Amino acid sequence: MLLLIISFLAGLLTILAPCVLPLLPVIVGGSVSSKSKERARPYVIAISLAGSIIIFTLLLKVSTLLVDLSPNVLNYISGSILIALGVVAIAPEVWEKFIIVLNWQAASQRLLGKGERNKGKYAGPILIGVALGPVFASCSPTYAFILASVLPHSFLSGLIYLAAYSIGLVLALLLLSLAGRKIVSKFAWAVDTHSIFRRFVGVIFVIIGIAIIAGQEVKIETWVGNHLPFDETKIEQVLLQKQNKSTLLHKLTSAITATNVLNVQPTPAPKFEGLTNWINSPPLSLSQLRGNVVLVDFWTYSCINCIRSIPYVEKWYQTYHDKGLVVVGVNTPEFAFEHNPANVEAAVKQDGITYPVALDNSYDTWNAYDNDSWPADYLIDKNGDIRYVNLGEGNYSTTEKAIQELLGINQPLQTPISDVPVSQNQTPETYFGTNRSQNYLGSPTLADGTYVFTANTSLQSNNWTLGGSWEINPEYITSESNNSNLTFRVTAKDVYVVAGSLNNGNESVGVDLPSDDAGQYGSDVNGGVVSVSGSKLYHIVSLDKSGNTTVMLSVPKGVSLYTFTFGS
Repeated sequence: MLLLIISFLAGLLTILAPCVLPLLPVIVGGSVSSKSKERARPYVIAISLAGSIIIFTLLLKVSTLLVDLSPNVLNYISGSILIALGVVAIAPEVWEKFIIVLNWQAASQRLLGKGERNKGKYAGPILIGVALGPVFASCSPTYAFILASVLPHSFLSGLIYLAAYSIGLVLALLLLSLAGRKIVSKFAWAVDTHSIFRRFVGVIFVIIGIAIIAGQEVKIETWVGNHLPFDETKIEQVLLQKQNKSTLLHKLTSAITATNVLNVQPTPAPKFEGLTNWINSPPLSLSQLRGNVVLVDFWTYSCINCIRSIPYVEKWYQTYHDKGLVVVGVNTPEFAFEHNPANVEAAVKQDGITYPVALDNSYDTWNAYDNDSWPADYLIDKNGDIRYVNLGEGNYSTTEKAIQELLGINQPLQTPISDVPVSQNQTPETYFGTNRSQNYLGSPTLADGTYVFTANTSLQSNNWTLGGSWEINPEYITSESNNSNLTFRVTAKDVYVVAGSLNNGNESVGVDLPSDDAGQYGSDVNGGVVSVSGSKLYHIVSLDKSGNTTVMLSVPKGVSLYTFTFGS
């Protein structure tokens, strides 16, 4: 319920965002009409914009499967629509003659006799709303949270929250456009389609359309953001933090205090849903596994936390399989390239996994278990009930004790008591795509599109910056030149990067460290270069001990970076 309220408030606040304020003249200008029968124009624009946001969001969700689709396509469409509308407003008489020359008027006179009074008169407002949808959609942290965290896990919940966000936005835009139209409409010259004012509004349409296509609107957003006396996104971020805390509290209170290691009430385990491309086994179901103890292990192959936990899971499988333990690895992708069955199969072979693994590309099983972590282990007893849950790394000896208890055996543990390799003040996992980016410093600000970046020269710990030409996407960033670079100030012992290449061959990415840390490269670096041959995790830095250092990657054209992750 809290996230529903936050989504609605975020929609209201979006009109105060730096990326929206420069577009408000389009909203107000498009709402003005000289015809009394067109009083619904503000409502049409607002509702069309909300519908465009929802459709745009669904396209983004689908496009994670279409890795080669450039998000710039939507910018081109939005900008072109605004330019076309602007040209019509600047030269309405030319448009009228153009229609006559094409003989449209004669052919459509019968339809426009009704259409001008009904549907046709709202074509312009609808197009304005459709064109601005993708631009407005990138202006809210709550929207990004819904897109990145809610929709992949629960499509229905994501749509509900998205609808609440859109309703809030519609109400705010209606108040603004109705007030603006009321003021502007008092002046006759403002509503005359052939007036200088309407032509001026058309010029604004054209300028904004060109800026969107060229990606230059981000500079306007940056200037506006730097000169605003407030930051509307901070309000949303505070509310989202409260939402996350309330979710965590729910999880903690759902567990029971027990004298043994089994930590949850016996709960019927959800059946496997939508699992495909089984590896090391024919397709399995929980019903056919009844009578066995089943460990359902959610993982994904480029996640360092998952990679570190795999040896423990494999050891349990080897030790207890003949005693009745079945392990099912559910590979639920975090990134688009992890949907590829060949990539998963190669990772299973490389990591030495011998237990059954299946792909959960549609998040069906993930959603059935209401899971939210990589890795995550759900231990199911012989009756088909969940009895133990462990989210994230660690607690390996406790998990093994739970396995033994459900199997009814007692023997020395194979898993040593160990801590998760995380050092104090370690840099958190950091994503580069706009869906989840954080701690970026540089110019311009991050926004979907292709830009030339100027690196920030004074980075604090956990900050990163870009230099050179980059294409910024919701999920990843791609170098657009051979002299692009990324610099990251990190606190960790081991540094990993998830990277991939648009080209088929190996791409050499340079890894530079300060002189004090020179030569302390990770296992995937040879001579200061990591060879990116496929979309996966690469170990690039391994210091003697956890500390603060600066890592700079020299990234050739066509190489994509997804995230940095760390260990001690």
